[in-house]
Amino acid sequence: MIYIDKKTVPYCYIEEKKFEWGEPYTVDTPIFDLCVNPELPDLEFTIEILGKNNFKSNLAKLYNILINKEESYRLDNLTEPVVNRELLIERINTFISENEGSVAPWDHEYNIGCDEEFYLECIGEDLKRALLFEKKVY
Repeated sequence: MIYIDKKTVPYCYIEEKKFEWGEPYTVDTPIFDLCVNPELPDLEFTIEILGKNNFKSNLAKLYNILINKEESYRLDNLTEPVVNRELLIERINTFISENEGSVAPWDHEYNIGCDEEFYLECIGEDLKRALLFEKKVY
């Protein structure tokens, strides 16, 4: 059986399968909204991807980074100065409000086994575009 679960944001494509020995399992794949103006600067582009696809954790991190003016040393791949900081912060706030109460597929009951960072890296690779998110500290 194949269906789209609309209880999550983004929606999730669900495919029910069976192993050769008959045990059922599902393949759960988020359906991302990647309709974002490619001419946007990297930071604005990233905010749009995060907001439209319910990446709450990374959106909150980006909000804090911008509020504290820490982008130059906390964001990977940042190559341009931040302009219109207040506008960017307001855009993030709008997305946070819109996504409040929405459950992401990776936070749902599915056994996806992946987190926001995994999907962000995949999206960046697919789009061949750097997405700006917090540097990993080891």
